[in-house]
Amino acid sequence: MSSNRVFRNVLIIASVLLVGACASHPEGSLDEKYFQREANNYLKFQHEGQTVYCQNDPNAASLIPHKWCITEAALRQRVENSRVTRNAVSPWRSPVSTVPGG
Repeated sequence: MSSNRVFRNVLIIASVLLVGACASHPEGSLDEKYFQREANNYLKFQHEGQTVYCQNDPNAASLIPHKWCITEAALRQRVENSRVTRNAVSPWRSPVSTVPGG
């Protein structure tokens, strides 16, 4: 009897986590659209059970092609960070000056 209860609780918890994961990245969300747009610039591979995105890196000084890869989670984070910081005001920018007396 207790094993059925444990199994039922585990099944309920797994269902809640699955629904929560699906809700965090809905198919038509703006974040997902930006991610898909960026992911189209990469080649998608499976490596050790993980999805990785790879891109050729052309080096002008090298004749040997170099390929660098990034995990899906890291690519999602990179896209999110670029969206957050895209319009951020930099503290090092000089303020717009006005004409004195104008």
